[in-house]
Amino acid sequence: MTAAATQVPAMTLAGLGFSFGATAVLSNLDLEVYSGEVVACVGPSGCGKSTLLALLGGHLRPTRGTVTPTGASRTIYQDGGLYPWLTVAANVALGVPRTVDDRARAARVADWLARSGLVEFANHYPHQLSGGMRQRVELGRALVADTAVLLLDEPFSALDYQTRLSMRRELAATLAERPRTVVLVTHDIEEAVQLADRVVVLSARPATVRRVLTLPPGRPRAPNAPGVADAEQLILEELGLS
Repeated sequence: MTAAATQVPAMTLAGLGFSFGATAVLSNLDLEVYSGEVVACVGPSGCGKSTLLALLGGHLRPTRGTVTPTGASRTIYQDGGLYPWLTVAANVALGVPRTVDDRARAARVADWLARSGLVEFANHYPHQLSGGMRQRVELGRALVADTAVLLLDEPFSALDYQTRLSMRRELAATLAERPRTVVLVTHDIEEAVQLADRVVVLSARPATVRRVLTLPPGRPRAPNAPGVADAEQLILEELGLS
């Protein structure tokens, strides 16, 4: 856990279960997510990772057990949620709290557009952007906000590899400047190990926690950083891929 993270719970899952009709998706999940930490959830495809985020964000109600949040959250889904009638700059600006004055709002938006390489597209509309660029706008809209908890569903999945690496660095830099709690679900084991303080490995559906790995301090971690290769190997073994 980083220095920014504390042992104060931001979210507590106790005996959490969820079913769609007769289909059990999650079963007896117990987990505490601490304030200021980044937790990545990995697991087999279809195990219920996105459903877990929806429960954490209050968009679904548990079938069993409880989710106890301590503050407001913002969810970023892999298919995005931009307003098509607003420009890139206007979409990002929506993330800035209304209490921020116009000058400071414009500065925040300009800063994120520069960080994400979107300055020249500030006046474009979502339909004029690639899928990866739209995802960068969506991420920017969340990160300029003051929301205490971010729930990220495959936020970099539509990006090419080089842009994905760049956005991991920008996310880590933003969290260092303005710490907040992050729960990230991803299929990318490298991404999970490079970005997270802890990685939660879920089982096949109905998903439960198979293992929780704690990573050494410092994010994003280089592929050759201490503990990275070992963590990736352990996750592969837990998922039956090694």
